[in-house]
Amino acid sequence: MAKSFWESFKSLPPRTRIYLGLGGIAIGLTGNYISDKLEEKFPDNIPSNPPTNASGQTENASSNSQ
Repeated sequence: MAKSFWESFKSLPPRTRIYLGLGGIAIGLTGNYISDKLEEKFPDNIPSNPPTNASGQTENASSNSQ
């Protein structure tokens, strides 16, 4: 019977498992850093909350109802 992924991972030497874990953390942190920098360079132009008028409706909704 073939080993499961976990059994194969556990059969690796402890130092190798540490290196794999640290490598995964490094890749995740690098991706997070790059993602933040790209978001600063190319901001999203869509407002998250559309402006509302005094009655609480969005401006487009109130202009359509007239």
